[in-house]
This record gives sequence, C-alpha cells and structure tokens, in this order.
Amino acid sequence: QPLRYGENPHQQAAFYVTGQVRPGVATAEQLQGKELSYNNINDTDAAYELVAEFDPAASAACAIIKHANPCGVALGSSLADAYRKALACDPVSAYGGILAFNRTLDRETAEEIARLFTEVIIAPDADEEARRILAARRNLRLLIAGGLPDPASGGLLFKSVAGGFLAQSRDNGRIGGASLRIVTRRQPTDAERSDMLFAFTVCKHVKSNT
Repeated sequence: QPLRYGENPHQQAAFYVTGQVRPGVATAEQLQGKELSYNNINDTDAAYELVAEFDPAASAACAIIKHANPCGVALGSSLADAYRKALACDPVSAYGGILAFNRTLDRETAEEIARLFTEVIIAPDADEEARRILAARRNLRLLIAGGLPDPASGGLLFKSVAGGFLAQSRDNGRIGGASLRIVTRRQPTDAERSDMLFAFTVCKHVKSNT
C-alpha cells in the first residue's frame, strides 16, 4: 500500500504485508477515518502488541502510545476503567495518541474516548453502540483486528542497517510469578509483586530508557 509519506514529509513510503497471519494492524479492517500514515502504522502495531500481553479473560487492558512508546498503560475491571487509569498516567501526551484495547470496545468506553482527540483506536472488535458514537469523529481511524496476537508465538523481526539488515526472533519471553527469585530480606507483598510483574510486561515494549 503506497503511503502519503514516510516518517517525515520528504520521505517516500509504502506498507507491505507478509504471509504471516498475526492479528494486528496488517490484518485489521479499518471502519472509518482517513488513510493511516507511516507513523500511525508503526505506533498502532506497538500499541496492540503491548495490550495483547494481558489476558482479556483476566482483566481489561488499555495502552496509549505516543511516538512508539507507551505514555499510559493500565488494567481495569472494564475497558472504560482501564482507559481512565491509562489516561491518568499522562493526559497531556495522550492527546493525539494511539489507543489499543484487549476486549471488544463498548459504549461507555467510546463515550470516554470521544472527549479527547485520538488518532487511531485498535481493538479485537467494537459493538454497534461504540461504532455509532465514534463514527461522529470523522478523522478518527477505528481498526477492528478480529483477535489478539499471541505474545508467546515465534516469528522474525527485521531492522535495516547500512549495507544490510539485522534479523532476530520475536521477543516472546514472559516473566511470571513462578520465575521470580526474591533476594531481599523483606519479602514483597502480593500488591508489590503484582505491580512489578506489570512493570516488567510494560517495559518489554518501551523503546527508550525504561
């Protein structure tokens, strides 16, 4: 897909897909909004890969991405709850950001989102009420991915360098409670342990100094 421009206006760009079927920006159906830009695609991919780390059956999750880095990530009892918490992390940077959710977008969450300028929303699905509410925001891109990518699956990642490219396996490592080795005299509380596991998960997807 030819893009209007690349990372900067003077750069040419295009979006290519491979034969790999991994739910995300490459497979999503865009329901509304103008064409995705190079930066939109890059940031949306980062957002969806992050939010997929959290099991939707266990908790709702929301990630807000700005310049490929999360400016807010949270879990909640509902998508609206997770969104409000993620927004509270940095409401200034969230303006014009990318939103990703791990559950079907609903009316309450859509109403909350509609109060702030957002570039792209990606979710596994969106109910009819959510679609109707967001349809009023003409410049908002709404992407329906149809599922979540498996954070434990394999695959290859590529990065170009002068004269060649680097290739590595996907970072599908995950830290669980059973793999922790506590070396301090004071044992962490359950809340501290939960917070640290959450932080490990988010930091895996941060591009700058975590």
